[in-house]
Amino acid sequence: MKLSKNKWLKYKFMEESSSLASHLPRTQQFSYPSLQELINKYGQVVVKPIGGSRGRGVYQVRNLGGEHGYEVHIENKKLDFSSLDDAYSYLKNHISSSHNYMVQRLISRATVHGRPFDMRIIVQRRHHHTTWKVTGKVAKIAGKGYIVSNIGRSHGKLMLVRSALKESSLRHKSKTKLTNRIERVVLRTAKRMELLFPGHRIYGLDIGFDQDGYVWIIEANLFPSSSHFKMLKDKKMYRRISSYKHDH
Repeated sequence: MKLSKNKWLKYKFMEESSSLASHLPRTQQFSYPSLQELINKYGQVVVKPIGGSRGRGVYQVRNLGGEHGYEVHIENKKLDFSSLDDAYSYLKNHISSSHNYMVQRLISRATVHGRPFDMRIIVQRRHHHTTWKVTGKVAKIAGKGYIVSNIGRSHGKLMLVRSALKESSLRHKSKTKLTNRIERVVLRTAKRMELLFPGHRIYGLDIGFDQDGYVWIIEANLFPSSSHFKMLKDKKMYRRISSYKHDH
């Protein structure tokens, strides 16, 4: 698998940066001991392919507490298991043997009208320039009953970040502070990734807020699609991203 697609190696590299480590949900390679450790510690985890994209093959596992067993949520289906062993066997049988998987602490994301959302932030630099700039940001709201916010997969919707924050469970917090927090984290991420991918000029970062408005880095993509920005009525961000891309 190409390094650019390998979520596990990118995670490990970001985790070594003291300014980013606290923004990364705890992640391990998928195995029974790692699933057990993280679910015991956090109560809920995500199991996802190391090389996956577009929200495919993403499972959410929750400890329902006491006698209630465990719940596995895939797409818009929920399945109940009486023990973690049974939940693990189900996952083992269903996850593609051609992919390696990782298990990650599930962050309880802030919601818009009760549905979790995260944000796709595009960070770019111009040719022969060293300064990184945020050129686009959009909120992706998960579709009803889905956990992933991938729009095509969950029939969710796109919103401008400021509008989403205004309608979100964080609406009582300062929008300016929240957007400044995002900027700080994504620019640090781009600078860190530059050491691993010298010469690369664009990143698509999936960023989530938890219920307290703390910023979490969900993923760093090296070849982000501009399709989200093309779908917005106002094409300003789409044009800006394109102008950076075609800058020689």
